Amino acid sequence: MKKLTCNLNNIAVKKTVSVYALVICLILLTGNGFQVSAKLFVNDISWFLGPSDPFVQNWSNAGLITVNNDWSNVQSINGFSGDGLTATPGVNPQTILADGSGTPLMVLANQSDPNTLLTGGVVEFDGIANPTVALQGSDTASAPHLTIRLNFGGCPVNKFITVGYKVRDIESSADNALSQVALQYRRGTTGSYTNVPAAFVTDATDGNAATKVSTIVTTLPHFTIDPNPDNNILYLRIITANAVGNDEWVGIDDINIGCFAPLNATSSVSGRVAMPDGRAVKGAIVTMTDEYGQIRTAKTGTFGYYSFNNIDVGGIVVMNVASKRFNFEPRVLSVTDNLENIDFEGQF
Repeated sequence: MKKLTCNLNNIAVKKTVSVYALVICLILLTGNGFQVSAKLFVNDISWFLGPSDPFVQNWSNAGLITVNNDWSNVQSINGFSGDGLTATPGVNPQTILADGSGTPLMVLANQSDPNTLLTGGVVEFDGIANPTVALQGSDTASAPHLTIRLNFGGCPVNKFITVGYKVRDIESSADNALSQVALQYRRGTTGSYTNVPAAFVTDATDGNAATKVSTIVTTLPHFTIDPNPDNNILYLRIITANAVGNDEWVGIDDINIGCFAPLNATSSVSGRVAMPDGRAVKGAIVTMTDEYGQIRTAKTGTFGYYSFNNIDVGGIVVMNVASKRFNFEPRVLSVTDNLENIDFEGQF
């Protein structure tokens, strides 16, 4: 793919030649086969975390990204191509810790076929059954990544920040590279990142299938509130790297981040498990796993309903269903109150 860097922040429109440059850049931003860095559309607004204000993004709103390289409608998230962050294929993304915000800002909007899109980088697939934003490494986009900007100044003093998301294989082609995905964090607005080993996905994809889902739930180290507001900014980065062989598209979905403290309040989680045609699934096993790895189970009744009680408020849980006849996609939830209608629909 042709590649052009067009940084609108560096154009001084007082000069005639720069006006022409601005016009050319605006034309190129509409697409025309170029990968463009459009710093004008970076989103630097922090999400203010609180015990009842988790950050949630599941990409179900197709209107968030409608133009290439424009993140302005997506709260707190940006995507970068990661050009030049690593020089050779096969580098473990856990070892890529340098700041990548100087690489081209990137997202290709409104894509529909992961099997045929060969360009690497960051892409919005809103034309598939479960829309997502996805990463794929390439020789040019050597370490594509998403960054999430948060402010934890409103979290309790004894807070811990818990991060949950899904890493989805969305490509069913014969390609089958080692698709490694890492989570990293940085306190403050500059500097290198710190890797989170517990969140590492060693291989997020399988060849000839698009069914593999890796669910990540991890707790970050304790952060104390600082009088300097900039030091209460937390960047999270989800990153992959150019693999040996033909890379595959990996969706980063159901992002759920909150700051949680030990609380006495409890809540309940309930819902229904159904077949594809809506009929109840009796006897299915519903599992709930919290951020500490503790697992609870419940069995559905005659009409497919289940419930969990005495769930600590302020945590993230992963919900899944086991059934002999159907497959179910896991769900990542922030427990901020009683949660009802957490329903699952089976797929063959």
